Amino acid sequence: MKHALLLFVFLVFAGGLSAQSSARFGQAEDLRVFPNPVTESFKVGHTDRVKTLNLMNMAGRVVKKFTYAPDGKYNVTDLHKGIYLLQLRDERNLVVKTLRLNKR
Repeated sequence: MKHALLLFVFLVFAGGLSAQSSARFGQAEDLRVFPNPVTESFKVGHTDRVKTLNLMNMAGRVVKKFTYAPDGKYNVTDLHKGIYLLQLRDERNLVVKTLRLNKR
C-alpha cells in the first residue's frame, strides 16, 4: 500500500513538472541524461539555460546537488541502486525539466 501511494505521488508530481516546464521553456524537451541507466557518472545534454542539477530520491528529498558544466560528468557512485529524479534548474532556480535517472 505504501509503495502504491508513493508511485501515485511520483506520477502526479513528475507529470505536473513536465507539463509546466515544457509549456514555459519550449525546447526543454530536448534535454537528455546519458547514460541512463547509470552506474558511476552521467552527463546532461548541452544547454545554456541550466545552472544547477538537484538529484532527488523518490520521497522528494534532495540527495545530491551539482553545478551544471557543459562537459561535466556527475558522479553518483555513492548512491544506492534505484530510481531518482533529476531536476534541471535555471539561474532563477526555476525548474527547466525533471528527468528520471535509473541508478544501477
